[in-house]
Amino acid sequence: MAWTVTQGTNNLTTGKADDSESSQTALAVVVCTFATLGLALNFLLNPLMLLVLHRVTSIQPTTKIFMVSLTASDLGSGLVWLLELPELFLGAWPLGGFLCAATGVMMFTTRAMGVFSLLLLTVNRYIAVSRPLRYPTLMTVFRSKVIVCSTWAAVTAICITVYGIYHPKYILESGPLKLCIWESDWRQYVSIVTMLSVLLVVSFLYVHILMIARRHARRIATDNQVGNGQAMGQIPQNVSTRSTTTVVIITGTLMVSWLPTVIILSTLIPETDFAGYRIFLLVNLTDDFLLANTWLNVIIYYLRNRDLRQTIHLILSAWLSHLCRGPRP
Repeated sequence: MAWTVTQGTNNLTTGKADDSESSQTALAVVVCTFATLGLALNFLLNPLMLLVLHRVTSIQPTTKIFMVSLTASDLGSGLVWLLELPELFLGAWPLGGFLCAATGVMMFTTRAMGVFSLLLLTVNRYIAVSRPLRYPTLMTVFRSKVIVCSTWAAVTAICITVYGIYHPKYILESGPLKLCIWESDWRQYVSIVTMLSVLLVVSFLYVHILMIARRHARRIATDNQVGNGQAMGQIPQNVSTRSTTTVVIITGTLMVSWLPTVIILSTLIPETDFAGYRIFLLVNLTDDFLLANTWLNVIIYYLRNRDLRQTIHLILSAWLSHLCRGPRP
């Protein structure tokens, strides 16, 4: 009887272990698949958008500077992910201790610059909408370059100090898995507060931009009400709908991309928890959402702009025409 109970307990334990291993394998497949697709879209769209920004002439030079900063940070995040991808497929870090520490610094730098570039682009747009007459003097090309370069320099210096000099990422040698990890400490709370603060500011500014756009649209509708059949001060439906849709897309994408990371950082406290392979996969799953944001930015900020869409169409048409003609004899 005792043997039967023991055998049943062993079988139950083995069954739970098998189920856990199967779910862990499925999670690893999902994480690797989304990471690969995200990298492919990142390297396909972001270089194309840099070329488009170089070609397009209808966008203000100051706005192009902030858009280049955002695109460069998104492309940099993809390059860091390219270094981290072998660890996902192999289940171990194969690139040595120096690159382990370096990827930690580069990862936080590019992510932080993606957030702050988005903030700079939003502030630039807010100034252009709220102060249209003073905008050319408030935001010059020189000032835009100084702002972007100063932000990159400050963020890089802070990330090198906080994530490179102070407890950089290291290869875990004590456990069965040789993973490149970082210590879970006060820095994660700093990251959470910074991300949430920027997200709230960006969301607030876009809501304010929407209110200003609706007010401008109402004024235009009032000035042109004769003969258009609209009541006094009524907002044109297409203007209101498009502005609202833009705000919802921007804020919604930010929340969906960053909230999983905020949640996992908030619950990830002990270092031993991070060393587990399942936690490692969950962290990388949230990173997949951040990677998706690097190419979703292209769709939101570029493909919704008519001039940029036309430039993309011209570039792709020229490439297709060149391919169809083939090499000249």
